[in-house]
Amino acid sequence: MELKENNKIVHAAHGVGTIKGIATKLIDGRKMLFYTVKTDKLTYWIPANDPNTERIRRVRAPSTFQSALTLIRKKPKKLANNFRSRLKYVNEELAKCSLKSNAMLIRDLHGRNMEKSLHINENRIYDKLKAQFIKEWSISAGINEEAALNKLEDALAQSIQQYHKQSSK
Repeated sequence: MELKENNKIVHAAHGVGTIKGIATKLIDGRKMLFYTVKTDKLTYWIPANDPNTERIRRVRAPSTFQSALTLIRKKPKKLANNFRSRLKYVNEELAKCSLKSNAMLIRDLHGRNMEKSLHINENRIYDKLKAQFIKEWSISAGINEEAALNKLEDALAQSIQQYHKQSSK
C-alpha cells in the first residue's frame, strides 16, 4: 500500500488515523524513516520501508459499509460461554483488520450483551469497535457520526429481532 501525507488509514488496534508526514527515528543506533500517523487520541509510527503491515488498511468505500450493515442485520452468532475462548476468537477476528470481521464482531458482541452482560474487557472492545466503525463510515461516506450511529443502532436492533424470531420458533 502506498502511503502519502493526509491519507486516512485504519489500524487494527488504533482505529482511523491520518498520515501527517515522515519522521526520522533513531532505532538501535540506526536512523530509520517512519510515517507519522495521528488519531484522535494518539500518535504512532509505521516503518516507511515496509508500510504493508497486516495491521493497517485504507478507509473502505461507502458501498462497503452497506454490505457491512447487511451482515450486522443478520442473526448474531452465538459466542462461546467460556470467557477465554470468546476472547481468543475476538482477538483473532480483530487481528484481521477487516471491516467485515469488525462488523460481525459488533453484531455478535451486541447479541451476547443482550443475552448475558459482556465482561468488562469485551465491553471495551465492543465500544471501541463501534466507535471505529462509525468514525470510518462518517469519513468514507461524508456523513456525520450521529447519523452513522443511528443507522448502526437500527441494524443492531434488526439483528436482535432476527435472534428473537428464530428463538421463538
